[in-house]
Amino acid sequence: MDLSNHTIDQLVELKNKIENRINSYEDGYIYICKCRSYGRNWTDSSIKNVHTLQELLYKYDGDDGIVDVYSTNPNLSGIHNYGDLMYIKSADDYHQWYRYENLKRTIPELEKEWEEWDDRENVPFKSRPYFSPIHSKEDIEEMKKELGEFDMSFTPPQRYKQDEEETEES
Repeated sequence: MDLSNHTIDQLVELKNKIENRINSYEDGYIYICKCRSYGRNWTDSSIKNVHTLQELLYKYDGDDGIVDVYSTNPNLSGIHNYGDLMYIKSADDYHQWYRYENLKRTIPELEKEWEEWDDRENVPFKSRPYFSPIHSKEDIEEMKKELGEFDMSFTPPQRYKQDEEETEES
């Protein structure tokens, strides 16, 4: 394609059309991108194909942030990513696994908050917590019950196998 006869405005318009086509292309897989950058955390679920995924990963390649990718695409081993690259069976499995892991992590944190609150009279004034915990002890017991009865029928995310080149470098 010879582009030398086009004006800069025509080239920009063509570039925008091409980028729009690439970004709107759906390859049929799910890409859940957990982004972290300068203290901000967010989930980007707008990625619909490998090409826009790789663009996002180049943007957050460790200097400006990190992206952990969870995808149903079985062939992402060639993708370069500074963060985690994980295969998931389905979005439902991912959400179940995420809820389970969140409960496992949150319960001890909340129990520690209550221990510190209950022991506040035995520590120096400057070290005392200022506010009581947001969650009640009953909330924690409900979380423990939910964790104990959690439906474990989900498949947890699995790391993609590395390319042979990457394995040899390690």
